[in-house]
Amino acid sequence: MFKKMAYEDFDRAVRRAYWRKIRAWLTGTSNELLPYHEVREHLPFSGQRDLGVRTIPLDKIVGSVGRYRDFDRIFLPTQRETSQRWVNIKTAQYEEKVLPPIDAYKIGDVYFVRDGNHRVSVARTRGQSFIDAYVIEIEAPIKLTPETEMDDLLRQKEYVQFMAQTGFAKLRPDANLELTMSGEYGRILNHINTHRYYLGLEEQRDISWDEAVVSWYDNVYQPLVAAILEHDLDKAFPKNTVTDLYWWVSEYQWLLREMYEGKDSMDTAVSQLAGMYTNKAVRQIIRKLKQATWIDALLLEQERDYFLNYTKIKQLRPDANIILTLPGKYDKLLYHISAHRWYLGEVRSNDIPYEEAVASWYDNAYLPLVEMIREQEIIQAFPGRSEADLYLWLVDHRREFVESFPEDTA
Repeated sequence: MFKKMAYEDFDRAVRRAYWRKIRAWLTGTSNELLPYHEVREHLPFSGQRDLGVRTIPLDKIVGSVGRYRDFDRIFLPTQRETSQRWVNIKTAQYEEKVLPPIDAYKIGDVYFVRDGNHRVSVARTRGQSFIDAYVIEIEAPIKLTPETEMDDLLRQKEYVQFMAQTGFAKLRPDANLELTMSGEYGRILNHINTHRYYLGLEEQRDISWDEAVVSWYDNVYQPLVAAILEHDLDKAFPKNTVTDLYWWVSEYQWLLREMYEGKDSMDTAVSQLAGMYTNKAVRQIIRKLKQATWIDALLLEQERDYFLNYTKIKQLRPDANIILTLPGKYDKLLYHISAHRWYLGEVRSNDIPYEEAVASWYDNAYLPLVEMIREQEIIQAFPGRSEADLYLWLVDHRREFVESFPEDTA
């Protein structure tokens, strides 16, 4: 009698596993156990210890050493080849026989069955919450949870490697730079390297890696994250991390610079960025950022801070008040200074120190034109614009301006 009941239970379990498989396929979710050996392959292993016999939660058993294809994520049987073993255990349960503890590995908050997969399967179909197990704990820096999938594990592995490679673990131990997309940490490394390069130009010395990491985190990453949180962008995308948002906003700022510098249209640039990703959230955030006026203001503030720090114009000329109202224009001022430096070098036949070139550009190129703008009160015809805006416009359109006023030949 008990044997027949056990066979009927097995058939019901297999049918239920079949429908769960279809549902997982339709919803695009995973319904598979985690393979222990693959998990271990991607885990930085730091040791193990024997915990002895423990009573462990069945819903925290997420994988198996050798039978991960024979059962689904809640240990329903997905095949009939080992039905007899399952039925024998179920029959023993009906007969109220005491079954030995299973053997399991513990990693983080979850367990992997070494021996006893069928006992776990029967226990779960019976509605048990706990099971006895001989437990060996694997010590690893990545903490697994019952919701962890292989993609999650790969991302966590990348994150651990990124934190070790950059030195964040010791330089900024409280930093949380986790991304939800795999393969993107290299882009963050590029950000740090770029910051290191420009920091070296600004301070005219070699910047150590540790110094660059700290400076990028404190002066680039944190201010942008603060702005993201201030404008509740994280609430609009709760499934993404603030580092995801940092990366996308940074990319969007780059698109804005390209547009403001006339290199591309916004629609073309946005299409290029959206085409780089299949993630639906990227397209959603781009649409939201196109409506966010604070991005322009933040970009302008960042560009002005960089210009002031790089040129040291306030130290060289304390009365200088160079303010632009459009993003993407401070780079043009830097280009003007570089061109002026080259011209001075040609005239003097020697290399001109950058700070000397900045001061000379301000005294002999920028200020004379600005004083003319003030004398003629031209700024009144351009409400909302600054003297620096008009300086750039006049310099950029000098040829057109001159040609529109031909010399008097009378």
